[in-house]
Amino acid sequence: MDENFDDDAYTIVVPVLCDDLSIITFVVPTEFKTKIEMKALELVESFEQHPANGSMDPNNKIMQAMSYIIQNAFETYDPELRPDISE
Repeated sequence: MDENFDDDAYTIVVPVLCDDLSIITFVVPTEFKTKIEMKALELVESFEQHPANGSMDPNNKIMQAMSYIIQNAFETYDPELRPDISE
């Protein structure tokens, strides 16, 4: 094998999901992706500095944070997903 070959450059991380989880892939402008990643980094940093100091899997902190951001944004702006507070 070539000694200059970088295994990490060709690594694919495959998440192990339970029946309640799924993966969604979609195309977005690079600028949008960067904004979400920056917010995710802020979220991870806040989580790590929180006094409760919960642990996140170090292999997918950013993915967890991006998922949280997207799910919350969708639930906030989609009236069908918002809980009915008129009662």
